[in-house]
Amino acid sequence: MEEMASAKPQAEEPAKSTAGHEGHRKRLLDRFAENGLGALHLHEIVELILTFTIQRRDTKPLARELVRRYRSLSALLNTDTGELVTVPGMGKRSAAHFLLIREIMAYCLKEKYERKSLITHRHDVEEYLRFHFGGRRDEYVAALFLGNRNQVLETGIIAEGTVNQCAVYPRMIVEKALRYGAASIIIAHNHPGGGLKPSEADWTLTERIFMICKLLDIPLLDHLIISQQQVVSLKELPRWPAGAGK
Repeated sequence: MEEMASAKPQAEEPAKSTAGHEGHRKRLLDRFAENGLGALHLHEIVELILTFTIQRRDTKPLARELVRRYRSLSALLNTDTGELVTVPGMGKRSAAHFLLIREIMAYCLKEKYERKSLITHRHDVEEYLRFHFGGRRDEYVAALFLGNRNQVLETGIIAEGTVNQCAVYPRMIVEKALRYGAASIIIAHNHPGGGLKPSEADWTLTERIFMICKLLDIPLLDHLIISQQQVVSLKELPRWPAGAGK
């Protein structure tokens, strides 16, 4: 009987704590519903996301820790799920939820870009690529394969590597272009360290792909270098191969 009596207050304490969390969550959700994300601080946005997968625990400390580590929502969304689950308090379900948000955003952007000209709206290309690659810690090279109306036929990573090294094979790009029936190509890679100055290797790769694509009558329209905040177009620089756009 004593064990049963002592167990009763222990069961009530979590209920009070949960009720307090629920009240805070409701206020947070109400602020978002009424005024959007602009009404929330960064840690509150992350906290709100976590409430959908963490039901009976205060998510504020975890949200603040995630913001401390990753500094921005973009960097957090682009973090590998394997890394996220190493953060104390993060489980596979919560990590997968961040991945889901990122993939939904990417899907919406892809739908948007498939319906409009990319070449005359380079800002859209930059937005799309920066979202995918700007927050990554390792270097990736991607290619956009465009149709006759400049619509995206396919987008994909064609090479990946460490922060300072990424092996790219022009033959792979050409093979994919022929497979998708591409009329033109844009290539892009990120600079995880934030620098945007093209390296000698960047120019060598650009020149090789440009010449091969010219022979196949599948022009290379641009080579973009992406960081989280900025994008550099090699085509706008004096060293871009002669005959571009012809």
